[in-house]
Amino acid sequence: MSVILIGGSQRSGTSTTQQLLCQLPDANPYLYEASFLRMQVACYADALASFDGNHASYFGDVQQLRNFQAGVVSAFLANTAKVHGDCGHLILKEPHLTMYWPHLYELLPSAWFLMMIRDPRDVIASMIRVGEKHREAGQDHEFANRNILQLCEHFVSFYRPAFEVEDEGFRDRLAVIHYENVVTDPKTALEHVTGFTGIPFDSIDPGVDPQLGVVNQDVISASNHFSPWSTEVYGKKVTSSRIGKYREVLTQEETRLVEEYCADFFEWFGYSQNAA
Repeated sequence: MSVILIGGSQRSGTSTTQQLLCQLPDANPYLYEASFLRMQVACYADALASFDGNHASYFGDVQQLRNFQAGVVSAFLANTAKVHGDCGHLILKEPHLTMYWPHLYELLPSAWFLMMIRDPRDVIASMIRVGEKHREAGQDHEFANRNILQLCEHFVSFYRPAFEVEDEGFRDRLAVIHYENVVTDPKTALEHVTGFTGIPFDSIDPGVDPQLGVVNQDVISASNHFSPWSTEVYGKKVTSSRIGKYREVLTQEETRLVEEYCADFFEWFGYSQNAA
């Protein structure tokens, strides 16, 4: 069974990409965040950080801890595959799990890690829109405060742990996927993922609406928790209509602040800075 993890910041296109890749025969249907997996990896990270305290009393050494938690993670993934018809490919996403990818690699070195990259301006604008929807629903949410520097820090925090890893083994299992490439040229993007993983994602037809399987849009739309995160492109074939939407949300000064605070990100991944 192959395991493909899709990560990156919230609002970076993880859902769009997962919806597309889950059209692969013998893959799980589109599933919401694998938060249970994140909790298991976070447990390992916490225990590793304080191993010489209480945890050393329960495991002979760090390797025994790693072996134990690797078994827990593998059991969870095997159960997930069984729940979904003993599928041969698990394609999962959870943005906050991205921060634990280096630890997950230690537990599951055979996994593939697909890192979603998107124009920071569009990401921040989308976060603000989510915050507005929460406020309209009578809910407090940190995205609603429109603190651009705080939102930018939140955005880049998803990427630091993985990009700071120098281990060649991990880096060989990590691919950067541009959201803009997925939605403007999905066929080529699928070929790229196929070349990276060796899994035939290029057999997927990106020109049709995805079949989301067990996910019920009516339930999500009625949920005060989930509905603010949903957009009109959910459950639809990939579209480039969301590129550049920041121009409808961010002021010129807010755009400048994003470009200033995320300057390294813009340079690394080839996004132009054009605020006046």
